[in-house]
Amino acid sequence: MAHFGPKQEKEYQRKRSLQREVLELLMLYGPKKLDTLSTDFAIDRRVNIQPVLDALKDARYVEVGENKDKMVQITASGVTRLEML
Repeated sequence: MAHFGPKQEKEYQRKRSLQREVLELLMLYGPKKLDTLSTDFAIDRRVNIQPVLDALKDARYVEVGENKDKMVQITASGVTRLEML
């Protein structure tokens, strides 16, 4: 098993916290446009959440629509993950 140093542990916790925030936001307010979601996090937290969204999408916790609006919505497994975080 690999051991993380303090810097890697802090980064891991930050990403996990952002994942929880994104899932909570989608759970509370429903689907949001990808651009709006990214902008909200960039303004409020000065962070680029694209890597977090990519990880959530790869894990199938969120779905991103293929149309021009690219609506992001939480999936059933995303709801389950949110309950575990």
